[in-house]
Amino acid sequence: MIELIVIGHRLSTDGSEELHFGWQSLQRQLPSSATLIRTSAKSLEALWLEAILAAQQQPNCSNGNAQVLLLAHPHVSLAPGTLEALSQQLSSLPTDALCWAYDSNHPVAHAPLNYCTLRGIERYADLLNAANAQAGPAHDGLLLFITQLATLQKATPLNQAQSWGVEKAFAHDFSNYHSGLRDEVIHMVPSSSCMVLDVGGGEGGFLEALKKSHSCKTHLAEFSIQACEVARGRVDKVWQGDFLKSSIDEVFDCITFLDVLEHTADPLSWLVRAGSMLAPNGCIVTSIPNVGHWSVIADLLEGRWDYAPVGIHCITHLRFFTRHSIEELFRQAGFEIEHIEATVVEPPIWWQTSGMQAATGHALRIQPDNLSAYAYLVRAKPMAHG
Repeated sequence: MIELIVIGHRLSTDGSEELHFGWQSLQRQLPSSATLIRTSAKSLEALWLEAILAAQQQPNCSNGNAQVLLLAHPHVSLAPGTLEALSQQLSSLPTDALCWAYDSNHPVAHAPLNYCTLRGIERYADLLNAANAQAGPAHDGLLLFITQLATLQKATPLNQAQSWGVEKAFAHDFSNYHSGLRDEVIHMVPSSSCMVLDVGGGEGGFLEALKKSHSCKTHLAEFSIQACEVARGRVDKVWQGDFLKSSIDEVFDCITFLDVLEHTADPLSWLVRAGSMLAPNGCIVTSIPNVGHWSVIADLLEGRWDYAPVGIHCITHLRFFTRHSIEELFRQAGFEIEHIEATVVEPPIWWQTSGMQAATGHALRIQPDNLSAYAYLVRAKPMAHG
């Protein structure tokens, strides 16, 4: 039985609505009777030492099976049954053991990642072998693991604990929500762009990478105060606050919206505002999730639409788009699309739509390319007038 939970640090769970939602979701999966301790640990070794201190401060427990759960940080989504699988496996091992979960950064070797939604995580975990546990070292990238309270109270060194990976235990890491480099978008920005504004770009990871490839001046417009604090060490200038109300007075060769417009109540106004800031021959580059992706449709066929901290089902998405509605949005905003391409996540082998397209009659006009498009990358310029 898990009686103590010790959690390391990555970002403040109140730093954004997405992170707060993720933390609330995780809390509902944790045993409510356990003592929960938040720490500033940022490495596995530091977290282990914090857990030793926390365990030694706990009163002697009469339950010899008392267990302690260690989480690298609070920004994880757990597959159903993860904690139960870890706890059960630990109970079958001798003293001074720990069991760790596979995760999105360290998946099971024979089961490559194939999910895009919370329901998808469930499907993925269902394919893993519930009975399979393998001895393996506890490396620094682990997201969560479990050990006995007595092991920590004895101050057992981490490298002396027997370590086991449990396949059925799986966690998804979304701690990079504000810090992604977005390498897949860099080629969309023209090489001639000298001044670039990234709207809603989080901690500035994309702009930092773009500066290395384009040698451009980088500006960030971001609402999150926490993200802006990090970004100031990475970009040339930060504009904190509401983009529509900001006092940005620069002119840009390229303005990017990377998974941002779907979070706005009126994306048309955001594009129009951006258009007014463009230099002659300037352009807009966007990444917009495709709600017509196969993973969303698969969930709907099972009667599921589960909001998540991140992804197509992100809790802060206010608008949802397909390729058709993206093209219409840009047209209404006065832009001509120069280039559009898909970020592709192919469906699994069990996904079939051939039976939905009848040879005659009212056939569904299914386009496989649209089903495989997780998001669309768009580069557009203002329409010529005259």
